[in-house]
Amino acid sequence: MEWLDGARCVICLTFDLDADISWRNILRRHNIERDNPVILSQGRYGPKVGVPRVLRLLKKYDLKAGFFIPGEVAERYPETVRDIATEGHEIGHHGYSHRNPASCSLLEEKEELEKGIKILEELTDEKPLGYRAPAADMSENTLNLLSDFNFIYDSSMMGDDVPFIVKTKDKEIIELPIRWILDDWVYFGFNYFPPLEYQSGISSHRKVFEIWSDEFEAVYEEGLYYMLALHPQIIGIPSRARMLEKLIQFMKSKEGVWFASPYEISKFWREKES
Repeated sequence: MEWLDGARCVICLTFDLDADISWRNILRRHNIERDNPVILSQGRYGPKVGVPRVLRLLKKYDLKAGFFIPGEVAERYPETVRDIATEGHEIGHHGYSHRNPASCSLLEEKEELEKGIKILEELTDEKPLGYRAPAADMSENTLNLLSDFNFIYDSSMMGDDVPFIVKTKDKEIIELPIRWILDDWVYFGFNYFPPLEYQSGISSHRKVFEIWSDEFEAVYEEGLYYMLALHPQIIGIPSRARMLEKLIQFMKSKEGVWFASPYEISKFWREKES
Protein backbone atom coordinates (compact mmCIF):
# COMPACT_ATOMS: atom_id res chain seq x y z
CA MET A 1 0.00 0.00 0.00
CA GLU A 2 0.98 3.65 -0.28
CA TRP A 3 1.52 5.82 2.77
CA LEU A 4 1.76 9.60 3.19
CA ASP A 5 3.34 11.36 0.21
CA GLY A 6 3.92 8.04 -1.51
CA ALA A 7 6.03 6.49 1.27
CA ARG A 8 6.73 2.78 0.95
CA CYS A 9 6.24 1.97 4.65
CA VAL A 10 5.76 3.73 7.98
CA ILE A 11 7.92 3.48 11.10
CA CYS A 12 6.62 4.42 14.56
CA LEU A 13 8.89 4.55 17.60
CA THR A 14 7.08 4.33 20.93
CA PHE A 15 8.30 4.19 24.53
CA ASP A 16 6.40 3.02 27.61
CA LEU A 17 7.70 4.98 30.60
CA ASP A 18 6.62 2.61 33.36
CA ALA A 19 9.45 3.60 35.72
CA ASP A 20 9.29 1.48 38.88
CA ILE A 21 5.53 1.06 39.27
CA SER A 22 5.44 -2.01 37.02
CA TRP A 23 8.01 -3.66 39.32
CA ARG A 24 6.07 -2.57 42.39
CA ASN A 25 2.94 -4.13 40.94
CA ILE A 26 4.83 -7.37 40.35
CA LEU A 27 5.90 -7.42 44.00
CA ARG A 28 2.29 -6.92 45.09
CA ARG A 29 1.08 -9.72 42.81
CA HIS A 30 3.41 -12.03 44.72
CA ASN A 31 2.18 -10.72 48.09
CA ILE A 32 5.45 -8.95 48.82
CA GLU A 33 4.63 -5.70 50.61
CA ARG A 34 8.23 -4.57 51.02
CA ASP A 35 9.40 -2.21 48.29
CA ASN A 36 12.66 -3.93 47.37
CA PRO A 37 15.03 -1.02 46.57
CA VAL A 38 17.14 -3.01 44.13
CA ILE A 39 14.18 -4.16 42.07
CA LEU A 40 12.60 -0.70 42.05
CA SER A 41 15.88 0.92 41.06
CA GLN A 42 15.71 -0.92 37.73
CA GLY A 43 12.58 1.02 36.87
CA ARG A 44 13.88 4.34 38.19
CA TYR A 45 16.73 4.08 35.71
CA GLY A 46 14.13 4.84 33.03
CA PRO A 47 13.23 8.46 33.84
CA LYS A 48 16.64 9.20 35.37
CA VAL A 49 18.98 7.89 32.66
CA GLY A 50 17.04 6.12 29.90
CA VAL A 51 14.77 8.96 28.85
CA PRO A 52 17.56 11.57 28.49
CA ARG A 53 19.59 9.13 26.39
CA VAL A 54 16.57 8.31 24.21
CA LEU A 55 15.73 12.00 23.77
CA ARG A 56 19.29 12.75 22.66
CA LEU A 57 19.09 9.94 20.10
CA LEU A 58 15.75 11.08 18.72
CA LYS A 59 16.96 14.67 18.47
CA LYS A 60 20.10 13.58 16.64
CA TYR A 61 17.98 12.06 13.85
CA ASP A 62 15.14 14.62 14.04
CA LEU A 63 12.56 11.96 14.86
CA LYS A 64 9.27 12.38 16.73
CA ALA A 65 8.10 9.48 18.86
CA GLY A 66 5.24 8.54 21.15
CA PHE A 67 5.69 8.12 24.91
CA PHE A 68 2.98 6.27 26.85
CA ILE A 69 3.14 7.35 30.49
CA PRO A 70 1.15 6.21 33.53
CA GLY A 71 -0.33 9.11 35.47
CA GLU A 72 1.43 8.15 38.69
CA VAL A 73 4.79 8.22 36.92
CA ALA A 74 3.94 11.65 35.51
CA GLU A 75 3.16 12.91 39.01
CA ARG A 76 6.47 11.70 40.36
CA TYR A 77 8.60 12.75 37.39
CA PRO A 78 6.92 15.92 36.09
CA GLU A 79 10.14 17.41 34.68
CA THR A 80 10.75 14.26 32.64
CA VAL A 81 7.27 14.54 31.15
CA ARG A 82 7.82 18.23 30.38
CA ASP A 83 11.18 17.45 28.76
CA ILE A 84 9.53 14.88 26.50
CA ALA A 85 6.77 17.31 25.54
CA THR A 86 9.21 20.19 24.99
CA GLU A 87 11.09 18.07 22.47
CA GLY A 88 7.85 17.75 20.49
CA HIS A 89 7.09 14.12 21.20
CA GLU A 90 3.57 12.83 21.66
CA ILE A 91 2.46 11.77 25.12
CA GLY A 92 -0.15 9.04 25.39
CA HIS A 93 -2.11 7.51 28.25
CA HIS A 94 -0.81 4.34 29.90
CA GLY A 95 -3.19 4.02 32.84
CA TYR A 96 -2.69 5.79 36.13
CA SER A 97 -1.06 3.17 38.36
CA HIS A 98 -0.16 0.77 35.53
CA ARG A 99 -2.87 -1.54 36.81
CA ASN A 100 -4.05 -4.23 34.41
CA PRO A 101 -7.48 -3.08 33.15
CA ALA A 102 -8.73 -6.67 33.18
CA SER A 103 -8.32 -6.69 36.97
CA CYS A 104 -10.44 -3.55 37.41
CA SER A 105 -14.13 -3.04 37.95
CA LEU A 106 -15.85 -0.62 35.59
CA LEU A 107 -15.60 2.15 38.18
CA GLU A 108 -11.95 1.43 38.94
CA GLU A 109 -11.00 1.43 35.26
CA LYS A 110 -12.86 4.70 34.71
CA GLU A 111 -11.00 6.26 37.64
CA GLU A 112 -7.66 5.06 36.25
CA LEU A 113 -8.45 6.80 32.96
CA GLU A 114 -9.71 9.99 34.59
CA LYS A 115 -6.72 10.37 36.91
CA GLY A 116 -4.24 9.67 34.12
CA ILE A 117 -5.86 12.19 31.79
CA LYS A 118 -5.92 14.84 34.50
CA ILE A 119 -2.22 14.77 35.33
CA LEU A 120 -1.03 14.48 31.72
CA GLU A 121 -3.22 17.42 30.71
CA GLU A 122 -1.95 19.49 33.65
CA LEU A 123 1.69 18.88 32.70
CA THR A 124 1.43 19.27 28.92
CA ASP A 125 -1.63 21.50 28.43
CA GLU A 126 -2.93 18.85 26.05
CA LYS A 127 -5.36 15.99 26.55
CA PRO A 128 -3.82 12.66 25.51
CA LEU A 129 -5.23 11.42 22.22
CA GLY A 130 -3.99 7.84 22.39
CA TYR A 131 -3.94 4.97 24.86
CA ARG A 132 -1.87 1.85 25.44
CA ALA A 133 -3.22 -0.65 27.94
CA PRO A 134 -0.95 -1.51 30.88
CA ALA A 135 0.23 -5.12 30.71
CA ALA A 136 -1.10 -5.22 27.12
CA ASP A 137 -4.46 -6.37 28.44
CA MET A 138 -8.01 -5.03 28.34
CA SER A 139 -11.29 -5.58 30.10
CA GLU A 140 -14.64 -5.92 28.38
CA ASN A 141 -15.18 -2.24 29.19
CA THR A 142 -11.92 -0.75 27.94
CA LEU A 143 -12.82 0.13 24.37
CA ASN A 144 -16.15 1.69 25.28
CA LEU A 145 -14.45 3.74 28.00
CA LEU A 146 -11.87 4.96 25.50
CA SER A 147 -14.78 6.02 23.32
CA ASP A 148 -16.44 7.81 26.26
CA PHE A 149 -13.24 9.77 26.90
CA ASN A 150 -12.86 10.63 23.19
CA PHE A 151 -9.56 8.87 22.55
CA ILE A 152 -8.61 8.90 18.87
CA TYR A 153 -6.55 5.72 18.87
CA ASP A 154 -5.51 2.73 20.91
CA SER A 155 -2.21 0.84 20.62
CA SER A 156 -2.66 -2.39 22.55
CA MET A 157 -3.89 -5.10 20.18
CA MET A 158 -2.14 -7.32 17.67
CA GLY A 159 -4.72 -8.14 15.02
CA ASP A 160 -3.17 -6.90 11.76
CA ASP A 161 -0.02 -5.79 9.95
CA VAL A 162 -1.45 -2.29 9.48
CA PRO A 163 -3.75 -0.04 11.51
CA PHE A 164 -7.41 -1.01 11.64
CA ILE A 165 -10.75 0.32 12.83
CA VAL A 166 -12.25 -0.88 16.11
CA LYS A 167 -15.97 -0.23 16.63
CA THR A 168 -17.16 0.74 20.08
CA LYS A 169 -20.70 1.32 21.29
CA ASP A 170 -21.06 4.66 19.53
CA LYS A 171 -17.92 5.44 17.51
CA GLU A 172 -14.81 4.05 15.88
CA ILE A 173 -11.27 4.08 17.25
CA ILE A 174 -8.12 3.60 15.20
CA GLU A 175 -6.09 0.64 16.42
CA LEU A 176 -2.31 0.88 15.99
CA PRO A 177 -1.24 -2.72 16.55
CA ILE A 178 1.85 -3.82 18.44
CA ARG A 179 3.84 -7.06 18.22
CA TRP A 180 5.74 -8.97 20.87
CA ILE A 181 8.49 -9.48 18.30
CA LEU A 182 9.04 -5.69 18.27
CA ASP A 183 8.91 -5.21 22.05
CA ASP A 184 12.22 -4.88 23.92
CA TRP A 185 10.90 -6.31 27.20
CA VAL A 186 10.54 -9.86 25.88
CA TYR A 187 14.26 -9.95 25.05
CA PHE A 188 15.79 -7.90 27.85
CA GLY A 189 13.36 -7.67 30.79
CA PHE A 190 15.12 -9.48 33.62
CA ASN A 191 15.04 -9.68 37.41
CA TYR A 192 17.45 -11.84 39.43
CA PHE A 193 16.03 -11.95 42.94
CA PRO A 194 13.51 -12.66 44.25
CA PRO A 195 12.55 -14.99 41.38
CA LEU A 196 9.26 -13.38 40.51
CA GLU A 197 8.88 -12.80 36.79
CA TYR A 198 11.14 -12.11 33.79
CA GLN A 199 13.89 -14.67 34.23
CA SER A 200 14.14 -15.88 30.65
CA GLY A 201 17.67 -14.52 30.29
CA ILE A 202 19.22 -11.44 28.71
CA SER A 203 19.43 -11.54 24.92
CA SER A 204 22.35 -10.33 22.87
CA HIS A 205 21.57 -6.95 21.34
CA ARG A 206 23.12 -8.29 18.12
CA LYS A 207 20.50 -11.04 18.01
CA VAL A 208 17.72 -8.50 18.64
CA PHE A 209 19.08 -6.21 15.93
CA GLU A 210 18.94 -9.12 13.51
CA ILE A 211 15.31 -9.87 14.43
CA TRP A 212 14.19 -6.25 14.25
CA SER A 213 16.06 -5.44 11.04
CA ASP A 214 14.77 -8.61 9.34
CA GLU A 215 11.23 -7.64 10.32
CA PHE A 216 11.78 -4.14 8.95
CA GLU A 217 13.00 -5.52 5.62
CA ALA A 218 9.91 -7.71 5.34
CA VAL A 219 7.62 -4.80 6.26
CA TYR A 220 9.41 -2.55 3.77
CA GLU A 221 9.05 -5.12 0.99
CA GLU A 222 5.31 -5.50 1.59
CA GLY A 223 4.67 -1.79 2.23
CA LEU A 224 3.33 -2.24 5.76
CA TYR A 225 3.56 -0.67 9.21
CA TYR A 226 6.32 -1.12 11.81
CA MET A 227 5.88 -0.09 15.44
CA LEU A 228 8.56 -0.59 18.07
CA ALA A 229 7.27 -0.75 21.65
CA LEU A 230 10.24 0.11 23.85
CA HIS A 231 10.92 0.95 27.51
CA PRO A 232 13.49 3.59 28.54
CA GLN A 233 14.65 1.43 31.46
CA ILE A 234 15.41 -1.36 28.95
CA ILE A 235 16.43 0.26 25.65
CA GLY A 236 18.09 3.22 27.40
CA ILE A 237 21.08 1.12 28.50
CA PRO A 238 24.15 2.26 26.47
CA SER A 239 24.76 -0.76 24.25
CA ARG A 240 21.05 -1.17 23.52
CA ALA A 241 20.64 2.51 22.70
CA ARG A 242 23.55 2.12 20.31
CA MET A 243 21.79 -0.86 18.75
CA LEU A 244 18.62 1.23 18.34
CA GLU A 245 20.67 3.95 16.66
CA LYS A 246 22.12 1.40 14.27
CA LEU A 247 18.59 0.23 13.45
CA ILE A 248 17.42 3.80 12.84
CA GLN A 249 20.37 4.38 10.51
CA PHE A 250 19.53 1.19 8.62
CA MET A 251 15.86 2.14 8.22
CA LYS A 252 16.72 5.69 7.15
CA SER A 253 19.05 4.32 4.47
CA LYS A 254 16.01 3.03 2.55
CA GLU A 255 14.03 5.31 0.24
CA GLY A 256 10.40 6.05 0.97
CA VAL A 257 10.36 5.41 4.73
CA TRP A 258 7.97 7.61 6.71
CA PHE A 259 8.83 8.05 10.38
CA ALA A 260 5.67 9.20 12.16
CA SER A 261 4.19 9.65 15.61
CA PRO A 262 1.22 7.48 16.64
CA TYR A 263 -1.26 10.33 16.20
CA GLU A 264 0.09 11.17 12.73
CA ILE A 265 -0.49 7.58 11.66
CA SER A 266 -3.99 7.46 13.18
CA LYS A 267 -4.89 10.73 11.42
CA PHE A 268 -3.63 9.39 8.09
CA TRP A 269 -5.54 6.13 8.54
CA ARG A 270 -8.75 7.90 9.52
CA GLU A 271 -8.61 10.05 6.37
CA LYS A 272 -7.73 7.02 4.25
CA GLU A 273 -10.69 5.02 5.56
CA SER A 274 -13.22 7.84 5.37
